[in-house]
Amino acid sequence: MTMDSLRKRAALLAAIVASLSLSGTAAAQTAKLPNLIPRPAFGATLSTDAGGRSELRFSTTSWNSGTGPLELAAGSVDTGSGKQQVYQVIYQTSGPPVLKFAGAFEYHPAHDHMHFNDYALYTLQPVNATGGSQRTGAKTTFCVMDTTAVNLGLPGAPASAFYNTCGRDLQGMSVGWGDTYGAHLAGQEIDFTGNADGIYKLKIEIDPKKVISESNENDNVSCLLLNIKKPSTVTVLDSSGQCSLVSSITPSSARMGTTVQVTITGQGFTQGMGVTFFGGNSAQPVASNVQLTSDTDTVDQITATVTVPVKKGRAKDPVWDVRVGSGGTLPNGFRVMP
Repeated sequence: MTMDSLRKRAALLAAIVASLSLSGTAAAQTAKLPNLIPRPAFGATLSTDAGGRSELRFSTTSWNSGTGPLELAAGSVDTGSGKQQVYQVIYQTSGPPVLKFAGAFEYHPAHDHMHFNDYALYTLQPVNATGGSQRTGAKTTFCVMDTTAVNLGLPGAPASAFYNTCGRDLQGMSVGWGDTYGAHLAGQEIDFTGNADGIYKLKIEIDPKKVISESNENDNVSCLLLNIKKPSTVTVLDSSGQCSLVSSITPSSARMGTTVQVTITGQGFTQGMGVTFFGGNSAQPVASNVQLTSDTDTVDQITATVTVPVKKGRAKDPVWDVRVGSGGTLPNGFRVMP
């Protein structure tokens, strides 16, 4: 056995012992939980064959920003389904780790290793695509391991990959590390055959069935906003993870030294998003009192108070781009008049 294998086996045995001898000491411990965060999908491409079958392929990375690793240990085999039980090994600030049932491993003969069920869900949702339908990715199992260093400055992050093999007995993701699945891999696709051209959200959700204990359950979804046009055009509209898209602003102009109430329409808006103006060089508008007034499946609306200061001199570019949050942008959306 390698040193890594011995360390992993020791962790597994310690977890099993802990699960069999839980006592009052466990209550005084503090769990060092993982926190799984998906990055927006990247490298999206669309291919359409001669028979008209279209396929959207993409890469994904999820990573662990928590205080402890995500560690998955194999348990007994269910003779009825042939699947192997999985336990999450939860390390503590003191004392031995604790086991929590977390689902199943499934053996892949072609890969000769176990995959973890229900780790992620891929969904493509129409935003502005007349006749478009929601599609779900077929990928259901994952082999979790350290493949990508994301933030090695976090406390507890190892300098090199610890879970560096797709193990039969133990899999995991270290603090500060991520697991990347390239677009070329099986399951990294969504069938787009027969779907309409238009704007879509590509959502990546980690642990959709909430079987993994985490320190934060509210950051498990990321989103990529795409404009898809067959046979092969994919344009990224927003890669911030929020999937916001600005369609219009009314009114779309104001004079210097005035204040106007504006209504901004688009998709992917949430309460707390700010409105900013950039790209021009005249008097820069400033938005305040930003409020989400409509949040539906088809259109969102924000209202805001926009104040335009007075700026002396001739403006070379009085037209400003409008941004909502950190992603959605309406180019040349607002004009400042003298």
